[in-house]
Amino acid sequence: MTFVGTLISALLVWLAVSSTGNLTIRELENTGQARLALYDSSLRAAIDRYRYLPYVVARHHQVIEAILKQGTAHIANLYLQRVNERSGAAALYILDRTGQTVASSNWNTPDSFVGEDYSFRPYFNQSIAGSEGFFFGIGVTTGRAGLFISNPIRQDGEAIGVVVVKLELDELEQNWQEGGETVFVADADGVITLTSRGDWKYRTVSPLSDQDRDRIVRNRQYSGRELTSLDVGRQLAKGSGIVTISSQRFLFDSKPIRGSDWRIYYLTSMDLVTDRQGAVMLIAIIGGGMIILVILFLRERELKLASQREAREFAHIQALNTRLEEEITERRRTEDELRGTQNELVQAGKLAALGQMSAAIAHEINQPITAIRTFCASAKLMIERGKTEQLDQNIRQISSLTERMGAITGQLKTFSRKSTGVLEPVDLKIALDNALQLLSPQLESEECTLERHELNTPLIVHADLVRIEQICVNIIRNALDAMESSPTKRIRIDLTTNDDDVIMRIADTGQGMNDETLALLFDPFFTTKDPGQGVGLGLSVTYGIVRDFGGTIKAYNSASGGACFEVRLPLLKGKTT
Repeated sequence: MTFVGTLISALLVWLAVSSTGNLTIRELENTGQARLALYDSSLRAAIDRYRYLPYVVARHHQVIEAILKQGTAHIANLYLQRVNERSGAAALYILDRTGQTVASSNWNTPDSFVGEDYSFRPYFNQSIAGSEGFFFGIGVTTGRAGLFISNPIRQDGEAIGVVVVKLELDELEQNWQEGGETVFVADADGVITLTSRGDWKYRTVSPLSDQDRDRIVRNRQYSGRELTSLDVGRQLAKGSGIVTISSQRFLFDSKPIRGSDWRIYYLTSMDLVTDRQGAVMLIAIIGGGMIILVILFLRERELKLASQREAREFAHIQALNTRLEEEITERRRTEDELRGTQNELVQAGKLAALGQMSAAIAHEINQPITAIRTFCASAKLMIERGKTEQLDQNIRQISSLTERMGAITGQLKTFSRKSTGVLEPVDLKIALDNALQLLSPQLESEECTLERHELNTPLIVHADLVRIEQICVNIIRNALDAMESSPTKRIRIDLTTNDDDVIMRIADTGQGMNDETLALLFDPFFTTKDPGQGVGLGLSVTYGIVRDFGGTIKAYNSASGGACFEVRLPLLKGKTT
């Protein structure tokens, strides 16, 4: 009996220590995710505060003249000095197409950049090629580290120079250090550029290859720094988990910093887990010893105690089951609310689409109304003149026109109905037919040519017909908006399949999309339209619908010009013929 009591005590100690460790880790993970998001937000805010500056300065006439005309550099110096003093950046300067500094906000200081050659810096090469430059390194003139953001100076579409703003993030890094937490940022090479741990500054998460080290030396990115490695790259590659650095264990989480090739890491010491486990182990051991003493001195009450333990365990399990049922019910309620919200967004999107198509639809209905009015006037004259034998033809024409109007209004009524939310086999071709029938007046009014290529067999997916129609309407209307200023308006729709998916591609002849637009295209409230022309929910709702059906959607620029949206939905097996 004593052996059994000892075994039970040991098991309880193990369970208590294990569960305490797991609970503490989950608590630290939740806290770490929240703190990581806060640090990421503060860093992006510090960068975004100045990111627009090179773009704006590059378009100022004094900056352009400083590149094109000799003798105007002093005017540009004064302009850059005023702008930099107002913005609070570390420095603002202009490079010509050779990388030579033409003008700088610090022109009148001992560390003036004027006359310096920065053609070896990657940010110069990026911007003189036409794109934004983003580079962190130690300044070769000042010896102070900073973030360099650059933008090309253009004339007649050609890059003739580069505007660069340098940001020194020392204050942000000092705030991190004073916060007493462990956080750091690593660049694409794994070099730690910002950190709350001073001894980790300019160390690498993994050893650098000879090629990477040579490139960093050529760029003079971290001059005078050894770039020794912490050698934790494999552990950090998982994105989150536990990492050991210099014999100290940390729970870590990380995320990429949007708009850069950096990654931010937040680390929490595992000492709290160890301390709690130690305390729980001590308590559990004491409790186990008391259990053994109870067994030794109250052996005759063993059955009663066992019964009491079973009752407590049952009550505990019952309470857990009740809690689990409550959580499941709450989750189902939340999912129902989210699904209802999405349905309302779909309905709102359909009503908005009907509003935007109202002019074309009104024109389509107005023609038969005008014809009916004419036929009625003609019939009145026939009656007055006694030529009733010709009334039959007029009545047939009026009946035909009313049928045409009924078809249009019937399609509007069908499109505006709410989704039932029930998934069933749907032929994608039929859904596309319905959407095109509704959009045909708008296609005709905007003189848009429609090309349609598809298989002869049904393309069956497990979905909801109303929401599939909404996907087609949203993408086709988006294509029409994109071609507003195009001389040739043509939409090509291809319906194909592979072993697993039905694939719908809708391409237009618009201007296409830049990388920033492609990256944010499906975010809620993102739109490239003028104010009042849209709220940026159409493609976001479309993305949610496709995801609910187990599919994917992506957008890219076609090789022939214009944009293309590709929707993939799981093919319902055995339903293609």
